[in-house]
Amino acid sequence: MTLNEHFTEAKSKEALRVLILQRFAGWLDDVLAEEKPLEGIAEEVLTELFDEKEPDTVGPEAGASDLYSTWSALTALIQEIKLQGRAFKQLSEKIAPFTGMETMIDKLLTTHQEAISDVRRIAEEGRTDRTERETELKRTARQRARRELIGVITELRDSLTIGLRSAVESQRKMEEQSKRRRLKKFFIHRSADHSHMLEIVGSLKKGYQMGLDRIDETLLPLGVTEIVCDGKPFDPRVMKAADIEESGEVPDGTVLEVYRTGYMIDTEVLQPAQVKVARTPRKE
Repeated sequence: MTLNEHFTEAKSKEALRVLILQRFAGWLDDVLAEEKPLEGIAEEVLTELFDEKEPDTVGPEAGASDLYSTWSALTALIQEIKLQGRAFKQLSEKIAPFTGMETMIDKLLTTHQEAISDVRRIAEEGRTDRTERETELKRTARQRARRELIGVITELRDSLTIGLRSAVESQRKMEEQSKRRRLKKFFIHRSADHSHMLEIVGSLKKGYQMGLDRIDETLLPLGVTEIVCDGKPFDPRVMKAADIEESGEVPDGTVLEVYRTGYMIDTEVLQPAQVKVARTPRKE
């Protein structure tokens, strides 16, 4: 092959290379024109990139090298943006369940404050209830102690009342016996003994009465009073009929005798009186 033939063949190859590069550049321009602007890249960078003037002549070395480098950089940038987009989407999907978390936190805080307020209120009510219960227990204990003390005193009073009744009855019988005595000379010695016994009974009677008066003075500040029954109409609220006796001398239902004294504590019946009640005889 001659030198001219070699030159002609090289010139044809060079022209073909230029033509291929020009067509590729045109195709690349068309593709990039249809693509949307890339997000995340400064506008001045894109402007500088696309507004760059093409060289008048694209050599086999300089023109091809610049275009390939640009395309590689853009391709890598697009892939990176896609990866970042996927990562951002995944992050958004993970964060999505936490959307509105501020409202939920505010509700939780409000609920927490309400719960604390309820706990404080319940604690305060419990403290108040405990104080009231302690006060009630103390009051109940005082009432129980008061009733026990009153029970002991009233039992002692009942015993003194029975002793006083026995002394009064003994004194009455002895006085009746002294009236029946007719033979004074024969019973002179016994009369002296009889007078001495009357003095003893009188002293006992006086002692019983003094004891009863003292007990009544003790019971009065405690709010305890005796239920007066003798000669009064029967009252089932404060009395208990232990015996019934027919009698035409008093109205029906009149208390004839008190077997056991009854007591009131303030307005409450402490102990009902046990009495014997009169009943009008039935007419045949």
